[in-house]
Amino acid sequence: TRTQQTTQTSGTNPTPDTQDDLYVIHEAGVTASLAIPFPANPRNAQQFYIHSVGGITTLTLTAAVGTILSIATIITAGATIGWIYNQGSNKWYKIR
Repeated sequence: TRTQQTTQTSGTNPTPDTQDDLYVIHEAGVTASLAIPFPANPRNAQQFYIHSVGGITTLTLTAAVGTILSIATIITAGATIGWIYNQGSNKWYKIR
């Protein structure tokens, strides 16, 4: 499992590494808004999780490849959400 950890501020646009499986956001409190792109070149069955320590009230998710199903728009404090990529259907399926 590849993990990238970062501290983000509201309104910034992080860029997870292409092969990351877990993206952890360490912020002191609630982040008002954040846009997170999914990995740009996903491998088949790649899982991508986002964990927020303080929570995000407005979350925007984008995929350079494929379609994200069941898009989340918020993350509560301490929560983790995740998807798995299926190359055959070219879709990210929510698994958590």
